[in-house]
Amino acid sequence: MSNPTRKKQGKPASDNHTLVELGQLLAQRRRDSGIVQQDLAKTVGVSRSTLHTIEHGGEGVRWEKVVAVAHALNLDIEFVPQKSVS
Repeated sequence: MSNPTRKKQGKPASDNHTLVELGQLLAQRRRDSGIVQQDLAKTVGVSRSTLHTIEHGGEGVRWEKVVAVAHALNLDIEFVPQKSVS
């Protein structure tokens, strides 16, 4: 069984900073909760590979899967207006 407190950082799956940041937040929350990827994936109903893709900011993952992962970690996803640069 893998260690949820593992510190190894994987390579981001995309260049999209927003997806990478979201994935990092979800991964950190999972690790802080002491949950391994396989267990969370099973709870949510996605493959471990899909969860890995989400946690590394990969593109092409269906939004309902990302939301399901967030909800399983007791998180809500909110969109807020960007600050305008003057």
